[in-house]
Amino acid sequence: MEFVFEHATMIAVIAVVVIILAILASGYVKAPPDTAFIISGFQKGQRILIGKAGIKLPFFERLDKLSLKLVAIDVKTSDAVPTADYINIQVDAAVNIKVGDEPQKLQKASQNFLNRDSEYIAKVAREVLEGNMREIVGKMRLEEMVSDRQKFAELVKENAEPDLAAMGLDIISFNVQNFVDSNQVIENLGIDNIVKIKKSAAIARANSEKEIKIAQARANKEANDERVLAETEIAKKNNDLAIKSAELKKESKRQRQMQRTRFRKSSREKSWKSLPRMRTSPVRSVRLSSVPEK
Repeated sequence: MEFVFEHATMIAVIAVVVIILAILASGYVKAPPDTAFIISGFQKGQRILIGKAGIKLPFFERLDKLSLKLVAIDVKTSDAVPTADYINIQVDAAVNIKVGDEPQKLQKASQNFLNRDSEYIAKVAREVLEGNMREIVGKMRLEEMVSDRQKFAELVKENAEPDLAAMGLDIISFNVQNFVDSNQVIENLGIDNIVKIKKSAAIARANSEKEIKIAQARANKEANDERVLAETEIAKKNNDLAIKSAELKKESKRQRQMQRTRFRKSSREKSWKSLPRMRTSPVRSVRLSSVPEK
């Protein structure tokens, strides 16, 4: 009898363990990276699982899901909005939002979008973004918005971020797609810009051609100056050569004249020395000796 009791006790313990393991196994959950599993009920507060596994106690805890996927929204003003310069326009923008990853934003998002799909999140965010977009349109001039879309987008984003953050949402991107007005003001601004661009291009082309002509004239002047300088140098060299040649000719002529003079003098002296010496009276000798002096 005692053996039967012990055997039954062991079976009961095993059964309890199996039941507990089955309960735990049934409570095993694993959250994907794009969804937050929020477990609540047994303990105070919440347990949030993102991209990891956990245990949910059946009957004691509940599991809720919060989408963390990127939500694409097409935000348009429902009707025309007057700008700061009183021109009615409509704005179309493409916006991407998602639930924030910070614990505080996850808690706020769980209070607003728990077990809600992306369409519901997009609908709520669209209303907030449209209101902020209309506000910024009323503060800016049309030409400023059209010429600097990035500035307009940044202003709308900065204005809308606190409102969306209060819901646990983050703005990932904000891009303006189009500005539309029924009075063709934007089209006229485009025409005006085209005229200005053509005018600037024409002025730039004229200035460029002017600079080219100035450069060509400067190059021609420099080339002419170099040519004149070269010709002057050549003329100077030729003149120096002519002067040197004349001097050489003059010197050569002088040397020839000197040579002829020396030759004649030498010839006279030789001719007198070759004459026979004659014994004459002193008076005759004097007469003869005076002959060469003539």
